[in-house]
Amino acid sequence: MERSAAGNSEQMLELRRANSARCAEAIRTAGSMTITEVAAVTGLSRPTVTARLQDLYDAGLLVEAPASAPQGAGRPATRFSFVADAGIVAGLELAKHVERLMITDLLGRELWHGVRPASGAGAQERLDSAAAWVKATAAELGKKLVRVGVAVPGSMDPTGVFIEAAAFLEWRGQAVPAIVSAAFDVPADTLHDLAAAMSTERRMGAAKAVDTFVVPVLWHRVSAGIVIGGRVYGGTNGRSGNIQQRFGAGENDVDDAEWPSDPDVSALVAAAEGGDRAASASLDRFTALAAEQIAMLQLVIDPELIVLHGPLAVHDALVERVIAHLDCDLPIVAPVVVSEFGQYGTVIGAALTALDGAAEDLIGPGMAPHLLDRTRLSYAIGGRTAALV
Repeated sequence: MERSAAGNSEQMLELRRANSARCAEAIRTAGSMTITEVAAVTGLSRPTVTARLQDLYDAGLLVEAPASAPQGAGRPATRFSFVADAGIVAGLELAKHVERLMITDLLGRELWHGVRPASGAGAQERLDSAAAWVKATAAELGKKLVRVGVAVPGSMDPTGVFIEAAAFLEWRGQAVPAIVSAAFDVPADTLHDLAAAMSTERRMGAAKAVDTFVVPVLWHRVSAGIVIGGRVYGGTNGRSGNIQQRFGAGENDVDDAEWPSDPDVSALVAAAEGGDRAASASLDRFTALAAEQIAMLQLVIDPELIVLHGPLAVHDALVERVIAHLDCDLPIVAPVVVSEFGQYGTVIGAALTALDGAAEDLIGPGMAPHLLDRTRLSYAIGGRTAALV
């Protein structure tokens, strides 16, 4: 009997939270609503809506909005609006060479973003420093941080154990989500950097209306994320959607020493465009190899779309050579596009994950997936992108 009562209590709590989420989502979408309007949109009874709005109001997630002008006799109905800054979330990318941070409110409106070079410190020291960066930035904004999404480079199995650590070799064989969570005072979600980028493309980028697509990352050798039927494909080992296959050396293989960092690649591309034969040859070797690997993905996956991502995708001259090789070697059926988010696709995906988690933490399950406000992201992904990455 006790178990049954406890089970019923948990079910009632979940139903209550789910109904709160439905009400909050309706108001968030509309901007402001009355109790009657929320009831009409959600299909919930007026008493249920009244109780759930009171819960949200008490939690600081709703405020009374300015009343509309009365249409007749009597006092106008109270309107409620969603409190976007009742909490803030952070998206953090710990890449091999740089770290990016994005802070948004609960409506997905960007409040702050920044980028800094990665230190030469070890994994734990870098993580602790990044966590302090997040905390200090939230304090400067004067807002309450409620959740963090952290994107890291490295393949993880279903339990979060690093199979391949692209940047943090000390974490290989360890359960990274637990390590990351321990560095923060609020809930933290850990995801593969490529999975984060794929989430961004799927939810607000080129792949919004696409069920099957691949995201090749142009850097040294191509790795790729795969989404099939709208779901990230992780293979037998569930590696968070990252197919980080390093294809065997061949005549087109590129020595990593030729491509040690983003500035060196930028200089190499500029030199190739200026007529430097050695630079042009290096560029041709890389782009031929990249095209070969992307063509293999095209043949095996047969995607609807190929979205080029990564540090090298910002160089038009390099992308044009990749596409030219593809057109020459294999008539590509799927369109090839470059991610419109530059190198911010990963940190945006981390912020989206944190927004989803924050909605469930603060309100309940059932709110529609959060999307970052595109109009507020222009600073990060618009004309100044090249200067930031």
